[in-house]
Amino acid sequence: MRRMNPLTYSLCQKPVLGLVMFATSMCAFPPLFQDAALPLQQAGAHLVEEFEAPVGKSYLLELKFRFPSAASLAADEVVGSRYDKACPRNGEDIPAPQGSGLGRSIPVHVEVREQRSGALVIDKTFHSLCVTSFGGHDAYTKTRTVGRLDLPAGSYRIDVRNLESQAGLDGVKTTVLLVAGHGK
Repeated sequence: MRRMNPLTYSLCQKPVLGLVMFATSMCAFPPLFQDAALPLQQAGAHLVEEFEAPVGKSYLLELKFRFPSAASLAADEVVGSRYDKACPRNGEDIPAPQGSGLGRSIPVHVEVREQRSGALVIDKTFHSLCVTSFGGHDAYTKTRTVGRLDLPAGSYRIDVRNLESQAGLDGVKTTVLLVAGHGK
């Protein structure tokens, strides 16, 4: 897969040319990092990753949950079974009837610093709620969005910290990935 750069990204945003490039997979934007382990069963667990943002844009920080079996996936009450327009509210209360199936709010602290200067770019606690995708390469996975990180092009170091122990994830492998988003 070709590495994304500012020129390619700019061309991908054009109406006709961008559609052709998207259809030929020239606009594929690989994750900035993926499969970084973050055991949500442990309060205080954290990961540190260095990455390069090739273009300035809004990136999505996501949690991926890999369940050991179809039965454990079906029994899950932590990640949730559906999405709702109220999910991105980041910690605001959602009425009980509307909250059914959304899973449990998972607070995650995110700190992003520039690699060279160490300057703090983002220091925020997100409250992840709702499943955003199912399956993929592994049929027993669910994904949740933690939050959007608006970053200019550059080199960064991210520290992602789990703030509360999450019961009900026995045998579930949880990882973090940073992606450019989905679609054109």
